[in-house]
Amino acid sequence: MAASWRIVDDLDVVQTGAERMATDLALLADVARGGRPALRFYTWDPPALSLGRFQPADDVDEDACRARGVDVVRRPTGGRALLHGGDLTYAVAVPRPKGEAGSVAALYNTLAEGLITGLRTLGVCAQVAHHAGETSAACFASLRGSDLRVNDRKLVGSAQVHKEHAVLQHGSVLRTRLAFDECDLLRFDEEARRREARARLRASTITLEELGVDVDVSALAMALTRGFATSLDLDLQWSERSRAFVAARQARQ
Repeated sequence: MAASWRIVDDLDVVQTGAERMATDLALLADVARGGRPALRFYTWDPPALSLGRFQPADDVDEDACRARGVDVVRRPTGGRALLHGGDLTYAVAVPRPKGEAGSVAALYNTLAEGLITGLRTLGVCAQVAHHAGETSAACFASLRGSDLRVNDRKLVGSAQVHKEHAVLQHGSVLRTRLAFDECDLLRFDEEARRREARARLRASTITLEELGVDVDVSALAMALTRGFATSLDLDLQWSERSRAFVAARQARQ
């Protein structure tokens, strides 16, 4: 029998960065209390820079963020700084499976299948990054085992946090590039280091737009929804709020 998950479509919901992270944590807490697993989608407007749970706050150039109208928020998950605004963010909150299936690596691989299957319907062939790349203050400047890549360039970055018997995994799917990037918002001792970091960031990442996939966030979210449903054999049910948003979005098209 297919497992029943709920879909939370927050693409049209206006929230601050902190509120977005709080909503992800609320889903995690609900699942930990016995609630149904959830798949959530959202975007960031205005752009925001999210820091990994243990990343030093002084990595951030606060003046540069204010000048560009960029919100700064700390994620409940690990990793390094990530600029949101040109991406689609997904969040999955599920009960943690028992045994090895509930390990960080096993869950990454399981949920990656949903992302990979969904991206394949858009003509994108993505694979899990199977090595631990060089770390950087900018999350997307490194390749890690939790990432999805296309020809060794990162397209999706994900991170997890475990709470009691539940797990939250959220991640960012790069759709397009903004006029600035993480390197404009982080502190560097020398401008030469900033230039090196930007070159590494550009060389190690790729967007759907650069792959020739011109889809809006709604189409991308639907493709990933179908990918999760197919690969994980899920019965996905839209929440009342999500159904209202879908109907309104279809009426505008």
